[in-house]
Amino acid sequence: MGLPLQADLGFLLEFETNPFSAIVGLPNDYFYPRRISPENPGFLHKENAMSEQETVKTEEVITKVNPLERTLELVVSYADAEELTQKSLKKYGKNAKVAGFRKGHVPASMVRQMYGAQAFDEAVNELIGQAWIKAADAMEERLAGQPRIDATPVEGDKENMHFEAKFEVFPTVEIPDFSEVQLQKYSCPVTDVEVEKTIDVMRRQRATYNVTERAAQKDDQVKLNFKGKKEGVEFQGGTAEGYSFVLGQGRMLPEFEAAVTGMAAGEKKTFPMTFPEDYGIKDLNGQAVEFDVEVIEVAEPVYPEIDDDFAKSLGVEGGVEAMRAEIKTNLEREVKARLETKTKSEVMEAVAGVCSFAVPTAMVSDESKALAQQMMRDLAGRGIDVKKMPALPEEAFHEQAERRVRLGLFVEALIAKEPVSGTDEQVRELAANIASSYEKPEEVVEYIMKDETRVANLRAQATETNVTNWVLGKAKSVEATVDFDKLMSGQF
Repeated sequence: MGLPLQADLGFLLEFETNPFSAIVGLPNDYFYPRRISPENPGFLHKENAMSEQETVKTEEVITKVNPLERTLELVVSYADAEELTQKSLKKYGKNAKVAGFRKGHVPASMVRQMYGAQAFDEAVNELIGQAWIKAADAMEERLAGQPRIDATPVEGDKENMHFEAKFEVFPTVEIPDFSEVQLQKYSCPVTDVEVEKTIDVMRRQRATYNVTERAAQKDDQVKLNFKGKKEGVEFQGGTAEGYSFVLGQGRMLPEFEAAVTGMAAGEKKTFPMTFPEDYGIKDLNGQAVEFDVEVIEVAEPVYPEIDDDFAKSLGVEGGVEAMRAEIKTNLEREVKARLETKTKSEVMEAVAGVCSFAVPTAMVSDESKALAQQMMRDLAGRGIDVKKMPALPEEAFHEQAERRVRLGLFVEALIAKEPVSGTDEQVRELAANIASSYEKPEEVVEYIMKDETRVANLRAQATETNVTNWVLGKAKSVEATVDFDKLMSGQF
């Protein structure tokens, strides 16, 4: 659309190691092992295998960039694999069907021919899994993500199959020294002045309009027809009839509003206008156009009186003073929430700046995928048909994902050393805060406290607050007062 509208375009992570993923193998006398990974399991013919030079090159790169990577050698004997293979073949033989033989009576040689490779794969898979679990359990470090397992043939060993498991471990997180970090503690007092400003906004939102013969001015509601042209040709979405808006509310572009101000019903005007460079529509960004406007009606606002009836219309019993008290309470709650959000953001940014430990690439990859999926859900929620969009590149979220993972690991380490976990009392207090705007807050609190997911979210929120306050207590904190209007208008 090309209407001259004012365009309006616009931490706590739980970690767990992923389970071991299946890998398979086949006898060395016919197949050659290739790189095995959760995304690329199995073996293939020798001509398709990764060359030794490629393997070495890849490993050298990983070693340089990933200090959290570890390796373990896994050994599986051919004898054990054959023993398991024989057990599997007996099971397959019970259900094997071959023409000329009764079910379960197919000769063992034929069963092996039919299912031998599959049974051997399963045997090797099971034995490597057992070897990996045993080795991993013996480690002192915590594993992060899945292992990548490569077959590593050892020349001269005819008895065993050798594998190398590469995997990542969680970093050792040391709590940084925040004594030289400077942070701000924000405050924003809510006085009677802010309460009256809010009441005035609420009055304006409930205005009624009376038709007037005078020229349009700020706060008037105007109804008009308009037609936009670019180089003499009407552009798509630039025409409307009987369109109404209130002057001064910012719904239309400033140039358009300025041109309409001063016009009375029945007047027509043609005027030039230039769309902003960042308007949001490619064909109109920064373009000079012309509008024909006809004012149909001008109506002046009539605001309600601030009395008991006005308070009642807002759902407040007890009159004007009760309304003012409730508005002040709500404003204080909103101010507190906005300042906490701002403070948490700055504290976490400071934490990210002093934490330099490496993070597991597997966790960053998982977080990148989650962020990309969340972005697609957000776009779908805005009415965009994401099915027609190409998949969002995970690399675009890598920096954000790495930051989130690092902060999550920092918080996890801090929780292990300091009493910063959200308490039951804090959870109930947050629930009560949410419920306070409802008619029956006690029922809402009980509803929230019965839901494990909601309780977990509130506990995480309380933990965020505790972590923020802990960091503020260790850093150089400076008090700063925020302007109420800037805070509420999003300019802070």
